[in-house]
Amino acid sequence: MLNVVPQLLRHKDALYVLERIADADCCALVGVSNSGKSSLMRALASRDVRHQLCSDQPQTDGAVFVYVDFNLMLEATEQGFYELILRSLLDELRHLDHKELSKEAGTQVVEQLSGAYKILVAPPSHFQIPLSFSEGLTAVCASLPGGLVLLFDEFDQPFEEIDERALLNLRAIQDKCHPALCFVTATDQRLSRIRHGRDIDEFVELFEPFTRFLGPLSEADLGQVVSSVAHQEGYTFADDDRAFIRHHADGHLGLALAVCRALGEVTGEPVRDAAQNWFIHRQVRDRLDGDLNVQAECRKLWTDLTAAEQDALMALVSSKRGDDLPEQAVIESLREKGVIHCQEGGTPQGGQQEEMLLSPVFEAFVRRQRLGHRRRDQGVRVDVESGSVWVDGREVPQLTELEYRLLLLLYGRLNQICDKYQMVEAVWGEDYIDEVDDARIDKLLSRLRAKIEADPSNPRYLTTVRGRGYKLVGP
Repeated sequence: MLNVVPQLLRHKDALYVLERIADADCCALVGVSNSGKSSLMRALASRDVRHQLCSDQPQTDGAVFVYVDFNLMLEATEQGFYELILRSLLDELRHLDHKELSKEAGTQVVEQLSGAYKILVAPPSHFQIPLSFSEGLTAVCASLPGGLVLLFDEFDQPFEEIDERALLNLRAIQDKCHPALCFVTATDQRLSRIRHGRDIDEFVELFEPFTRFLGPLSEADLGQVVSSVAHQEGYTFADDDRAFIRHHADGHLGLALAVCRALGEVTGEPVRDAAQNWFIHRQVRDRLDGDLNVQAECRKLWTDLTAAEQDALMALVSSKRGDDLPEQAVIESLREKGVIHCQEGGTPQGGQQEEMLLSPVFEAFVRRQRLGHRRRDQGVRVDVESGSVWVDGREVPQLTELEYRLLLLLYGRLNQICDKYQMVEAVWGEDYIDEVDDARIDKLLSRLRAKIEADPSNPRYLTTVRGRGYKLVGP
């Protein structure tokens, strides 16, 4: 989905990073999954974007920014860590247009770095691995008049797994080359929460004073995203559609893209009246809890959270909070990540602020997690990512595509009635509304019951509501 994301979002966050770089400080960006960290890091790597941002802000014109995507790291070792950094640096230096560096100086530093890279990938001894990396990086910093900025994207895994000596070596090089070398990291969690240790803490010290949490996208940024998706996919979004997307995505980039696609598939003709918009939005709203893309985004958000944060969210969606209220430190952590925010319009009983979850679809996801957490081995459970289905703790035989689509609709609307119209739309598609008869639906329901019910003739979970439809009942 990256190709539909506008090049420049999060102006304030980008300016914060550039201000830190102008002061020769390292900084860390922290945000939940698919909140836009990677798009921001790529934007910072673009000189055109930096010029657009810095017309009247601290200048970083002379610095060379190098984007390092740690998804491309060949192995989670010290050598693999160093290799990716030098490889990314070489690629950038070979494509410089000599505004930051003369042609002669550029050729010389590329030759030095290439020599260090060759030793790094085929070292005569293990000792040469950190030494060649240090010599290569130091030579580059000494050759660049405006300094070097390394943008470490997807940094969670390498930071957690590589030998701590590699991080200590980075800290030593930064101390030696300061102010000519700065690091910017992008992670799902604050660095100090990912890993601890004496040598680790020395590296983390560089970032702790300048850690920036990425909250929800601004309304202007979200508008750019919606317009970009509409343009590239050929969708038509009216003002009511944009309000619908804002409500259900709540400023989260990944959810915004998923909701845009879910809505865009059924928006219809460019000109619609209010009644048509209401009907379309109702259709899409009913589908979101079973939409694979939307639920995948919710799953990523959920797995990025700590166990304490997950427990806190489940407590917040409980109708009987009582003594189950989360600790304030956990609440603050969730606020920093933009997963919850204070409800507008005052405070409830007791003077405490009411916390609202990121979006209605994520709140519904958390409620289902709470239900599964409370009765883990009871009822029907669906793992949207793997497609696996369990009933009372037992994995059921693999479902056909039509059976799975039907179950996903019912599971997304747990304890709610689904009529046959909704079933046909979700399973076969809107084009089949007039072609799928009751007998065909009943046969599909019977096949699904045979797989998930202990006694299909006396169903416990997939029940019939006479004259109205069907529903999947929770334990």
